[in-house]
Amino acid sequence: MKHITLVKVLILFTFLLFVFSLWQRSPDIDDAWIGEHAYWMAEKGYVKSELMHGITMQDIRHIVHHKFFTLNGALFIKTFGFSLFTIKSVSLLWLSIFLLVFIGYVRRKLGIEAAWFALLIVISNALIFQYSFVFRPEILVMTLGFLSYLFLERYMKGEEKYIFLIVSGLFAGLAAASHLNGLIFMAAGAVLLLVKKRFKAAILFSLFTLPAFSVYFFDFTSRYDVHYWLYQINDSPALHKSTILPSSIAFLGKIFNEHLRFFHSPKEISFSLLFLFMLLINYRNLKPEGNLMKYLLLLVIFLSLLAVHSTSKYMLLYLPYMVLIVLKSFHSFYLNRHNPLSLRWGLTTVGAYRSSLVLLGLYFVVNMVWNTGIAIKKFDPGRNRQLTLKHMGHHTSNLNILAPMTFIFNEIGHFKRIQSDLSIVEMQKAGEKLSGPSLLNYADSLQIDYLIITDEYRSRFGIDRIKPEDYLQYGYTVSGIESGMIILNKNFQPAYE
Repeated sequence: MKHITLVKVLILFTFLLFVFSLWQRSPDIDDAWIGEHAYWMAEKGYVKSELMHGITMQDIRHIVHHKFFTLNGALFIKTFGFSLFTIKSVSLLWLSIFLLVFIGYVRRKLGIEAAWFALLIVISNALIFQYSFVFRPEILVMTLGFLSYLFLERYMKGEEKYIFLIVSGLFAGLAAASHLNGLIFMAAGAVLLLVKKRFKAAILFSLFTLPAFSVYFFDFTSRYDVHYWLYQINDSPALHKSTILPSSIAFLGKIFNEHLRFFHSPKEISFSLLFLFMLLINYRNLKPEGNLMKYLLLLVIFLSLLAVHSTSKYMLLYLPYMVLIVLKSFHSFYLNRHNPLSLRWGLTTVGAYRSSLVLLGLYFVVNMVWNTGIAIKKFDPGRNRQLTLKHMGHHTSNLNILAPMTFIFNEIGHFKRIQSDLSIVEMQKAGEKLSGPSLLNYADSLQIDYLIITDEYRSRFGIDRIKPEDYLQYGYTVSGIESGMIILNKNFQPAYE
């Protein structure tokens, strides 16, 4: 009882910190980047990106986006209006659905005490804490993928009803339609059934992933088709990753970099150490969970091959299965904490229980330090409105501006076009020399009226190398300096005209 009371106190503390973090939570760059896709979907019925104006024709039509997730965002915007809180709440809703399903599953399998413990592990996890209030699809994909696994598990554990395969396939396909990384659930489910020599089941599962996955193609047209999609993928600087190795070798070699996802920073390392300890020490007793471990292994392998980056946020896709292994092992250690049973490498359940408490404590402290940092960073979108009124006035509907990504909160409806500073960075990655006078030349060619340059990019954009004659030539002047930024204004026609 003392242990459960402590767990509940820690849950309450984490929950209160999380609620505090929701108030004026600072925007993630993807809140703007991906949120703009949902905004235009709600406004025009199709996706484009003015933030990435000039890159792979995204300002005309953009079809490389997270389709089902974009539709979720557009629905929220249609219902509640466009705001930072609105789009962030999409992931929050899907976290709520995940917790209801996951905690209910743990309670049925391991009991109410394990369910409380599972809740603490999940909500204190730094990736969950952060990305459950960011407009990114990982929480949605994680939830849909886990639902797919639950129905697949029911089929494989004796309830061999085809309806479970059908529903599992539909959820896997929908996960892939939410983010192409979700293809790992389609692949893992099919391969696991093949490994279990259930060939007809694998075919049926695969067939029923397709109707849900077809959501991904809802905005393909005769003009914006698969060739346009490939063009936007292959020519996008954000998706490009150079390598000196032949493509086939580099593709397979990605498996050997997957460990970087687990050991990216202290918050991931603390969980990975906990998971590896529970898995390796208790491996013999986890053999009845062979399907779970095989499924997790398949997810890790397929994600390593599919994912463009080794960013740790993609760990969310297989986090539930890692947590289940931690729970099942700790549950066994806890029940036998006074009854020493032999495990591996000379450890007994008594020693394993004590060691796991240390690792759990380390995990909780490290992750809560990160979570506190997230919670105390605040953002007031009203500052963008004040900046607009101060330097550009009330009549801005015909203005084109270059500004930080997060300037679209809540200014996107007040301007003709808001192009992001990150678009310049992306063009620089592609080899464009947009720095100093050439940046002014580019801005002039696109009829950009204002450039808001933050200190973060001031050096990269060569602002201090621009000479008075350059400003004169392209018709720009420094119209304002704010804390952390400089504002350039196009106030007359270029001298050469």
